[in-house]
Amino acid sequence: MKKLLVPIDGSANSNRAVRYAMELAAASGGMRIVLLNVQEELERWYKHGLNSEAARQHLRQLGEAAAAESRSLLNHAGVLFDFMIVFGEAAEVIARVAKEEGCFAIVIGTRGMGEVESAFLGSTSYKVLHLAEVPVILVK
Repeated sequence: MKKLLVPIDGSANSNRAVRYAMELAAASGGMRIVLLNVQEELERWYKHGLNSEAARQHLRQLGEAAAAESRSLLNHAGVLFDFMIVFGEAAEVIARVAKEEGCFAIVIGTRGMGEVESAFLGSTSYKVLHLAEVPVILVK
């Protein structure tokens, strides 16, 4: 069964990406969606970094909360999916997980920043475009 990676952060943009992925899944007649929430490794913010169980648990809770609406959408639509929370730098993790999970593409929501904003601020979706070894679909 084909797999499609959809990184989510709980934003309206990532939920639009989930809805688009659902349309792709319905049109394909059978596809599994891999929902991915990436939590940054915030060693500097937590005593003992991610070696602290309390820190890992807190970040897992944030990931679960960020995924709640997306998971609900997929459950109600009857779309098969897996959910993962992975720690690290978002763009690198997204590209790596797509490869490790054998996903044929990535569907990612974007804030729609212009060229100037992206150049100065950096953009996860822009970085994913350059790091991914599979097609990337940007959903605005």
